Amino acid sequence: MRGLAIFVAYVVVELLVAIWIASLVGWLMVIGLTIAGFVLGILVFSSAGTQAATAMREASATGKAPEGGVASSATRFVAGILIMVPGFVTDIVGLLLLIPPIGKLARRLGVLGFTRWARKQNMSVVTTNVDGTTVTRVVPGDVVVGDVIRREDSPTAGPGSSEDSSQNPKTRPAILPDE
Repeated sequence: MRGLAIFVAYVVVELLVAIWIASLVGWLMVIGLTIAGFVLGILVFSSAGTQAATAMREASATGKAPEGGVASSATRFVAGILIMVPGFVTDIVGLLLLIPPIGKLARRLGVLGFTRWARKQNMSVVTTNVDGTTVTRVVPGDVVVGDVIRREDSPTAGPGSSEDSSQNPKTRPAILPDE
């Protein structure tokens, strides 16, 4: 029900803005601007897809995780969709997302919103550094932040050893993330 109310409010606002702009420049110009916005949205949308594909191709070739190119192209992808949707308000929001500082802020707010949503769903968003690459994963349940200590086999810390393996960091049982 809330989604329907938001959609109806969106349609009413877009119509009021279109009527106001038509009173300034005429309906023919409003129709022309709407068509131009759709075409521009398609160009931004396809450019973002090409950028994301290139970043993924480079990542697979180098063996490293894709860097900022994927997040940037995701923002451009959303901007393209907003520009394609008929209406001046969505066009303005989409064009604002194309400005780098605003796009970066939108990505941060989106991540924060996703993190809040994940917590409500009893999930945790975990960001770790693996081999110099930042990895973010969503895992079920709560996560206790700490260091991962890998078990190293040593001749003095075997099953028959008198040394307490739970106190020696080199021989503690490994706590590794699920693969």
